[in-house]
Amino acid sequence: MEFREYLGVLRKYWVSIVVFTLLGVVGAGAYVVLTPRVYSSTSMVFLSVSIGNTAADYVQGTNYATAQARSFAQIVTTPQVLDPVVKDLQLDTTSTSLATRVSATIITNTSLITITAKDGDPGRSAEITQHVAQSLVQQIEKLSPTGSDYQAVVVGTIVQPAAVPTSPTSPQPVQSGVLGLVAGLVVGVILAIVRKAVDVRFHVAKDVTDATGCPVIGSIPKDALVAHGSVVMLTAPTSPVSERYRQIRTNLLFMNIDADKPSNFVVTSSIDSEGKSSTAINIAYALAESGSKVLLVDGDLRRPKIATYLKLEGAAGLTTVLLNRASFADVVQSLGESSPDVLTSGVVPPNPAELLGSRRMKQLLEQVSRQYDTVVIDTAPLLPVADTLPLLPQVSGAVVVAAAERVTILELKGALDAVDRTGVPVMGIVLNKVSRRGHQTGYHTYSYAYSAKEAPAGEPNQRRRPKRAQAPV
Repeated sequence: MEFREYLGVLRKYWVSIVVFTLLGVVGAGAYVVLTPRVYSSTSMVFLSVSIGNTAADYVQGTNYATAQARSFAQIVTTPQVLDPVVKDLQLDTTSTSLATRVSATIITNTSLITITAKDGDPGRSAEITQHVAQSLVQQIEKLSPTGSDYQAVVVGTIVQPAAVPTSPTSPQPVQSGVLGLVAGLVVGVILAIVRKAVDVRFHVAKDVTDATGCPVIGSIPKDALVAHGSVVMLTAPTSPVSERYRQIRTNLLFMNIDADKPSNFVVTSSIDSEGKSSTAINIAYALAESGSKVLLVDGDLRRPKIATYLKLEGAAGLTTVLLNRASFADVVQSLGESSPDVLTSGVVPPNPAELLGSRRMKQLLEQVSRQYDTVVIDTAPLLPVADTLPLLPQVSGAVVVAAAERVTILELKGALDAVDRTGVPVMGIVLNKVSRRGHQTGYHTYSYAYSAKEAPAGEPNQRRRPKRAQAPV
């Protein structure tokens, strides 16, 4: 991903990142509160060697003491040193257990041994450290070789007595808090990137283009105006959503700039509930608004919705014509000037695929193509049923609606492959129900100035009274 995409991931998942960061801080706080306090006290023992009086003897003695420091540091945690400490302080423990709380280190290139003891009580940690240092000095004297005067050659001296610590070494609130915050932040960011990597759904137009290579001819924001099949081109013609449909219209018209008239096309989707019917209706209204003579056909013969959305007669329509029970002129419904004519679905048949792929359907399309500039056909989703596929070779293109955060990459690719196998071009993809947060082009209004009297009415059936067809007897 590019740096800009990473920023987009952070913006999208910022809530979860903040939550994990806070959880890290809370976890660190719980660790600080629940962890017992541990105090550390330190003492330092210096090893010296009594050999000769010359400078060469002194240098040799220093090197010898440095070498011996490594050996004596190893016996600090042995019972030989710790048993006297347990006995003198009357500790309720053993030398083996005490060894886990005592450590010894050597300052590099010196004969200094640093002894550290830890305990939950600051005073007792100092006592243990001091007694361990004293016991080590005694063991050094016992284990050291003797000189000609029968005195120990290596002598240990406590040069830094143990002091009572004033603050615990563990836990450290500030350090733990910072570590918790950083850990929570890192986890939150990593999980956000992983979620983006494994996300199989579309969110913005770029996701669709990157995954499919098909152009996105429009991006419709998720809005209450387009909920439940509302014809936003009528109910809110000056809204930003309506402008989106006009942009789709413009893109479709430019695709056919060298043609005598815009192509007849289907509007379909990969799966159900992606908003294809409302998209088809609003595209038809946008095309009619530009002066084109448009026919809107409800070709979804399983779950027809256009009659319901437009509050029209639905008993007679496409199936009525295909079954030769009425002519097209008898059942087409005119909605008036600057509006499309509508051919509803009619009675739902048991064999929709056969009807849509029939010779009668081909003849009907040839007939209406001579009467209208554009025919917009709302059809069934491509993946659940095969109804749309027989119809595709009879039209010049397909507009595929993809609902953001609903359809997956595999589903959309499967639908596009199905269209491609018929040899019909995909005119473009309409990304529908895009959240405002993911709407890349913003959500601003630059609308027409309507007066109160000029503003269109709210419902389609209130604005114009269509000519309703009667179902054939």
